[in-house]
Amino acid sequence: MTTHTHDANALLMGGGGAPTWKFDTEGIRKVGTVTSPPEARQEREYDPGNPGGGAPKFFPSGDPIMGILVEVQTDERDPSRDGDDGRRTFYIEGKRLKDAVKAGIRAAGGSGLEVGGVLDVTLTRYDVPGDRRSGRNWQIAYTPAGNAQLMSEQAPAPAAQTAPVAQPQQQPAPAASPAPQAAAQPASAGQPTPEALAAFQAWQASQQQQAG
Repeated sequence: MTTHTHDANALLMGGGGAPTWKFDTEGIRKVGTVTSPPEARQEREYDPGNPGGGAPKFFPSGDPIMGILVEVQTDERDPSRDGDDGRRTFYIEGKRLKDAVKAGIRAAGGSGLEVGGVLDVTLTRYDVPGDRRSGRNWQIAYTPAGNAQLMSEQAPAPAAQTAPVAQPQQQPAPAASPAPQAAAQPASAGQPTPEALAAFQAWQASQQQQAG
């Protein structure tokens, strides 16, 4: 018969290992990361006067009915428990829960529970509403250890802010000076006066200097 052996240092220093990961409310959902390899343990009958200490369970064939327990790291903290670090023991017992965990692992492409994997567990409902002793229905999602690590490493980083490129300011083109007016009294039709010709040549020279 396979039984669970508690870690000796845990018994010496902490008094019996992590507390049970409890699911006692319909619709409750909890998430935990596997911190140690799962262990097999023979299931026991429920004894309200001695929880966890009931008679061992057997199949009609006489073979022991085995359950699984695995330690997970959670965000839970019990103020009444001194030094609570959030570790919990998840007891995977009963056909429905074992089948739900198995289905979650297979859906994720995993081959079993592994250290670093993430369990997302929901107690969806009781067969008899409000009766904790009635059958329980579960929904389990599992993220294998490699995928969990990859997801944490690929968290989106803040987008880099790119400074705008300064654009050179456009200098306004110099306004062209108006052409000088021709002399009021031309010497003859079609012939500019010497004064008008000199003014025009001076204007031309000023335009060439501005263009250069």
